[in-house]
Amino acid sequence: MRTTAIILTTAILCAPVAGRAEPHAATVPAKARALADRGRAFHDAGDYDSAIAAFTQAYAIAPSPALLFNLAQSYRLQGNCDSAALMYRRYLTSSATPEGRALAETHLANVERCLRRTTLHIPAQPAPGSLVVPASPDVLATPATAPSRTAQREKDVGIGLVLGGGVALAVATYYAVTAHDAQDGVEAAYTKGAKWKDIAPLDARGKAAATIAKVAGAGGALGIASGIALYMIGTYTTRTPPTPMMIGLRGHGVEVSMLWSF
Repeated sequence: MRTTAIILTTAILCAPVAGRAEPHAATVPAKARALADRGRAFHDAGDYDSAIAAFTQAYAIAPSPALLFNLAQSYRLQGNCDSAALMYRRYLTSSATPEGRALAETHLANVERCLRRTTLHIPAQPAPGSLVVPASPDVLATPATAPSRTAQREKDVGIGLVLGGGVALAVATYYAVTAHDAQDGVEAAYTKGAKWKDIAPLDARGKAAATIAKVAGAGGALGIASGIALYMIGTYTTRTPPTPMMIGLRGHGVEVSMLWSF
């Protein structure tokens, strides 16, 4: 197993990816995408040997910083601190995202401490009688299907707000016309010498219609703007799948890790 890990690590390190941009999803070969998906499934199942093999094959077809990070994660959880450190360093020399870089630097510091303990022959096991916390970080995982349902709801609500805003604008237009007609009627009545008591009801109706037109117009404009914004947010979320994030307990705190996709 150790020999296999060394061979796989060497294959990755020989590939020139420093400074390479992340391949666009449309340019990733189907076989590489399938291997990456298989690697994530093995990783989630705790089969890190198979995950490393799948990620390595995917990387050979379509090199990307995301696969370097996934390999580093798998090596770390496998307990291979040496290979994990190499993969994290290689990831940090690639076109890593700021959040990915920060997470990789944190994990790299942890595996480097692991390497120092190994060099000094310090046992990694806790002292007898101490609390043992499971090593698996999969305490909380973000489900892959939840964001898509949320995005669809956002799009549906956005469409509803746009339709409602359109109706409100139509109402505002109707009452604006009514207010204008009332104003013309008041002016015509004054011209003919009508008394105020006869004109007052028409003037009151015109003012009320003008108020309704203003309120409905403002509400309609706000509804349309909010609906368009919410629909765009839902569309963006649907097109950009969130990064699976895992949060796990560690001996003296909490560890956050994630796997990156193409």
